[in-house]
Amino acid sequence: MFIRLFKTAFPIYILLIVLSWHCTKIDTTNLGGSLIPRVDNIHTFDTTLSVIANNFDTAVCDSVYRTDLHALGFINNDPFFGKTTAGMYFEMKPQYFPFAFPAAGKDSLLLDSAVLILHYSSTYGDTLTPQKALVYKLNDNFSRDTTYTTCNVFNYNSSDVIGEQTFIPARLTDSIHARNEDSKYQLRIKLSNTFANTFISDSSEIFKSDSTFKIFFKGFALIADQMFGGNAINYFDLGNADTRLSFYLRSTLNGVKDTTRIDFPFTVYSGEANSVIRERGTSEITNNLTHPAAGDSILYVQTSPGSYAELKIPGLSGLSNRTIHRAELIVDQVYSGLPSDAYLTTPNYLYLEMKDTSINKGYRPIPCDFTTSSGSPNFSYFGGTKKIINDGSGHQVSQYVFNISRYVQSIVTKGAKNASLRLSSPYSITNSISIVDDCGNAIAPFNFPLNNIADGGVKLNGTNNTSTRIRLHIIYSTL
Repeated sequence: MFIRLFKTAFPIYILLIVLSWHCTKIDTTNLGGSLIPRVDNIHTFDTTLSVIANNFDTAVCDSVYRTDLHALGFINNDPFFGKTTAGMYFEMKPQYFPFAFPAAGKDSLLLDSAVLILHYSSTYGDTLTPQKALVYKLNDNFSRDTTYTTCNVFNYNSSDVIGEQTFIPARLTDSIHARNEDSKYQLRIKLSNTFANTFISDSSEIFKSDSTFKIFFKGFALIADQMFGGNAINYFDLGNADTRLSFYLRSTLNGVKDTTRIDFPFTVYSGEANSVIRERGTSEITNNLTHPAAGDSILYVQTSPGSYAELKIPGLSGLSNRTIHRAELIVDQVYSGLPSDAYLTTPNYLYLEMKDTSINKGYRPIPCDFTTSSGSPNFSYFGGTKKIINDGSGHQVSQYVFNISRYVQSIVTKGAKNASLRLSSPYSITNSISIVDDCGNAIAPFNFPLNNIADGGVKLNGTNNTSTRIRLHIIYSTL
């Protein structure tokens, strides 16, 4: 009897398991890393909304902070964005005042050489084409309490070069064995002995105080030689212990000969600035700044200070109430096949924010989806990180995906404002005021680094009829 009942019930039991498994099966889609219901067009559906996107190239002056990597270089032939020039301005000084060079017998303190040394980090652009760095004396004073922007170009005497060095960016990572120093990741620029000796000849007066030193020497201007050429922006860390002005000296005191090295580092009292100048010329972006009502078919986003895109998603306003499982904005690079694509690379991160004319900055974080509750941005959830995909034609391109599911849910359920959005590639993201978003998330003021200044640019699919156009893909269930 038991066997007969078992034989009758067993197929029904198996069928129930299969049906239950089928109804609750979940998939990891290519939209994101979360598990979401499978689209079966019975309980779960998907739709793709069009995005109206326009290019903007408003002049912006970005603040560069002393702890940031500083840019030096020259890009002359970016076909999408034109010309970029980056210059560095900074002070190297003793760590304390008054300061004196080592005691020595009369006329026996001799300068072997003075070398300006910068700790190298990375390069954006062609790392194999030689460049030349030129060093000048600044004419302008630094203000200690001022944070300068990329628009601040300091004055210097361009007829008085006090040092120069030709270098190949790819070789800056090589090991260096100079004067019993074993190091790497350095750009070393020998300075004029005539210039360096002025620090020694009257040091008792020059180094009485920081103020007297500033009168004598206002700082360095480090400039890329555009006539020499090059096609890259290089990044240096002023705060690294390797960065310094080194004096290599020989001395004799009481008949005893000695050699020594005196370093002037980049101190907490040193001023700094980093100019980044964009010149568009006849580059592609100049033909795509008319803001057509139907949207630009191609978008040009360049790391700040650079261009960005404003986005509108009209279809969200008419969307009926539903459960949003996933809503992701997807943006794909346009493959161009240009040789420069190999070294003028795409940004590591793009950023999406909401337009808000009620605040000074004009933009704020995407409500509900962008949070800083852990002390740093939740990029692993929110997205914006570059990933490499196949564009369907065998080409490797960059793709950027943003998870705005909760923001979309707040629009369809709570009637939240369907605002314009901004897509950009900032070198840092900033929120200047405390806010509480539409989902009750408290967002404190913040400033987080994202990309290196001026590092990257990308040509993206905009509002067009291709399968890889900018789009909002939504997976949802009806109520």
